[in-house]
Amino acid sequence: MHDFTRTSALSLPNLIEIFLSTSHRSIKSELDAFFTKKNPQSFSKQLLTKGAFTKARAKLKETAFIELLHKSVACFYREVPIKQRTNWHGFRTLAVDGSDLVLPDYPEIRKIFGIHTNASEVSLPMAKLSFLYDTSVDMPIDVQLGGAHASERDLAVNHLSQTDDNDLLLYDRGYYAYWFALQHVLQNRAFCFRLRSNANTQVTHFISSKKRQVIITLDASEGMKQKAFEKGLDIVPLTVRLIRIKTPKGMYILMTSLIDKKRYPLKDFYELYHLRWRVEEGYKKQKAFLDVENFSGRTVHSIKQDVHASALIHALISMECFAAKGYIENKVQDRKQSYKINFAEAIQSFKRRIVVMLSHTMDSICIFKWLKAIARNLTIIKPERSFEREKVRCRRKKLRKGYKV
Repeated sequence: MHDFTRTSALSLPNLIEIFLSTSHRSIKSELDAFFTKKNPQSFSKQLLTKGAFTKARAKLKETAFIELLHKSVACFYREVPIKQRTNWHGFRTLAVDGSDLVLPDYPEIRKIFGIHTNASEVSLPMAKLSFLYDTSVDMPIDVQLGGAHASERDLAVNHLSQTDDNDLLLYDRGYYAYWFALQHVLQNRAFCFRLRSNANTQVTHFISSKKRQVIITLDASEGMKQKAFEKGLDIVPLTVRLIRIKTPKGMYILMTSLIDKKRYPLKDFYELYHLRWRVEEGYKKQKAFLDVENFSGRTVHSIKQDVHASALIHALISMECFAAKGYIENKVQDRKQSYKINFAEAIQSFKRRIVVMLSHTMDSICIFKWLKAIARNLTIIKPERSFEREKVRCRRKKLRKGYKV
């Protein structure tokens, strides 16, 4: 209760800013750089040690970054008109997907998060990360972190508290279960699942029928009902629409709660499912650009801090890119290709300017200049690209030796 009540160099605001501005250098270099930007006349940077930072971060709960993410997202949605951030029949389309994180190999981390063992019998401590991802803005709006063997469905259910009636949730294969779909219906949440060919008997019959779409009421076995009861759910009829869409990669079977065929034409569902790919790009940004697996510490607490801080950074940069899109139009109007802001460059711009941005001296003119600077770094949009996904065996992650803490 009494943590961060005294005025010090490592105050709560300063500590959070340090997390948002770090670039995976040594902690002493990060502290020197931070306080040089914060107050060039100050000598605090010469007095702070890695030990001081370690003690300060131990008092900072990861929930601070979770709350900042939720509040930042809520503020963004209040300020941006709904028409500018909905992209499919008036819905806010939210994709959900999970990904594995390789963790530093230490006994405490193995004990709390658990391990995976690959075919070569190499065991790795790992965590399961789940994103609720706004596909129109390309940003995470909720993040769940679980152990190596956590259920992706259970993590996904926790995302529903951050959704509303105007949302349409998109799921890949592996997410569908009767109780999980029932959970959405009971909370009045629209959904669209991609299904496995053997999801249930009704799906198998639909595939055999060669029909393009059909509306059915899902049959629930006693086992399915029992699972729903265990989750505390009431059993209600589940009327859904099965859809067959053809893609360059083959046939996909979708299940959706959107049963109005006139309002939601079958031809539009290819575009809808394609939107789900953006959450995959979100994980690419996390792992390749934000380097989330390069953890700044070797404790469970530091891992939770780093994951949620990285998600907050991701969301803030996505908001900036969204705000800067208006400056692109005049710049590229005479070009043949379409362009978008280079996210990797936007990260570097964010980390260079975050300290100034959060200072009281930041005015509207500075903000406009900042957004224009972000909009200068563009990359060509190449639609309909697809690559074969490489199957890589789980292998030991080579972590940097010089941990910050």
